[in-house]
Amino acid sequence: MIINENKTLWKEYFLNFRSVASPLRKPALFNWLYRSYRCLYLSCVDPSLVSRLADIKTCLCIIDAAVDDSCDYALLREKNGGDSFSYEMLSILYNTDKIEFEKYKLLDANLNNNIYVKTTLEIYSDLVRNQITSLPRYCDFKGEFLLAMRNVAESMEFSYLLNKNKIVYPFSHVVRSRAASTMVEIHSLLDLMSSKNFDTSELGKAIVLFKLADIVAMLSNTINTWTREITERDYSCPVISLALEKKLIKFSDFETVSAENLKEKLSPVSEMIESELDKAILSMKEFAENSEIKSFDTSKFVNSYVNLYWQTDAMN
Repeated sequence: MIINENKTLWKEYFLNFRSVASPLRKPALFNWLYRSYRCLYLSCVDPSLVSRLADIKTCLCIIDAAVDDSCDYALLREKNGGDSFSYEMLSILYNTDKIEFEKYKLLDANLNNNIYVKTTLEIYSDLVRNQITSLPRYCDFKGEFLLAMRNVAESMEFSYLLNKNKIVYPFSHVVRSRAASTMVEIHSLLDLMSSKNFDTSELGKAIVLFKLADIVAMLSNTINTWTREITERDYSCPVISLALEKKLIKFSDFETVSAENLKEKLSPVSEMIESELDKAILSMKEFAENSEIKSFDTSKFVNSYVNLYWQTDAMN
């Protein structure tokens, strides 16, 4: 199915998703993402595929949000069945290869009629089978794509376990473990699937660059969304995680302290995250300069993520 620019697929998917989604997931967020992805793509992408890719990437963000919320939004998890619900949602991403060939079955038969799980699976199945697999070079990068999707699931499973067991990890570990959820690597692989002139001998270097960009995107996003994570009680949020590590707050504070007071306590930590972001940007720039990738403009790629304006009102 070819995507009509005047009728985007993500809007069709979101109409189904919003009936089960967290109320914090507003259409403005996905509209902003779609507009951003119209500009965020590798320079080697076939120009005729840019709009279609922006739509597919936005659709993937709906799936990303659905699974992420099932792991770290406490009220949503409790409403839908707790642990079995979270693992069912994670399993959808872990089994992308089975979904492609219509071989995936739910782990828990009791969740067959869960509308949240059913809606997410229907959207993802349609997206994988009818859109992603039909990209020109899907077969060339299928293995890397499936691995990257498992990495996204692993990132969210980490978040789930941290939240469930209330574990305090070193900040550096949280950053490494959470970065894949931003999906920059996934989206960049879709770009490669749409780039007839990309030299596969440069794939290894390109993937390292994509992963560095994931860290930059995740920290940039955190700076603009951490206040929402207080409402969701997402302890895997880097701002909250760092504050817990430094003992500025305790897990019990989320039960006894008002959201406004927590925001005040966490404000200094947000500034620390900005410093970490600067370091991550420097690492990405240095790697891009030294990698000597010829297939696409690495400086343009880096600048796209460094200068991306994260729309706070859409995120919160």
